[in-house]
Amino acid sequence: MNVKLFIIFVCFTLFIGFPERGYAENSSAAMKNQTDNLISLSDQVFHYSIAKQDKAAASLLNELSEKWNHSLDLYSEKEQQVIGTSIVKLKVLLKTQANQQEIADAAASLRLGFDALQNEGTPMWKEKRSDIMKPLSRMNTALKNKKQEYYQYELNQFLNEYAIIYPALIIDGQPDMVTLLDQRITTLTNHRLEDITESKRIRQLNRITDDLNRLFKQSRNGKEENTMGLMPIIGGIVVTVLAYVSWVRYTAERKRRARIH
Repeated sequence: MNVKLFIIFVCFTLFIGFPERGYAENSSAAMKNQTDNLISLSDQVFHYSIAKQDKAAASLLNELSEKWNHSLDLYSEKEQQVIGTSIVKLKVLLKTQANQQEIADAAASLRLGFDALQNEGTPMWKEKRSDIMKPLSRMNTALKNKKQEYYQYELNQFLNEYAIIYPALIIDGQPDMVTLLDQRITTLTNHRLEDITESKRIRQLNRITDDLNRLFKQSRNGKEENTMGLMPIIGGIVVTVLAYVSWVRYTAERKRRARIH
């Protein structure tokens, strides 16, 4: 086997051995284009909602829903369920002419959910960090000052803000961290009216604060991890080709010298 044939063989092996990578790249490009279109529509729905133009928001939401339903095969089952539920929720609120703040919050939640489908850049839900953390801090202060009514009010504020980012967290957050956080918040709210010492509630709040801080600090590194996993394979093939070429040249040089002598 000469050098050219060997190189052709290696290239053929790459083509046969990694067809799914080429398919994945095409699929990824299609998903990115579709996601960008969906994000653009959800952004328009959000702006119509906060402008209190409910009819226009409902019309665009129907268009968004149709496009989403025609692209479900590009997304995971979890993403389908989360986005689908958010769309239905906003449709119901618009149809029943609910409180305008509820509509705006649901539209914001849907917008953040679609943004979370992206695999690059900083997700928009992280921009809500201050809105989430401030009520927690004020709850802590209220408990230390033994102001229960103030504590309950800030708890409601926190739960409203958490509900807005929750769909995005389900899609984009680390599942084990989101599950643990959800359990802590559920425990806190289920026992909000029980006679529990301030010190215990403060410990609960501190755990929730720590969990949220970890979630807000997490990074999107799936793409980099995939690339790093492929690099050793490519590097090994390159080294093998170079070693073979060097060996062929070495043996040819030895034969040439042998003939001369």
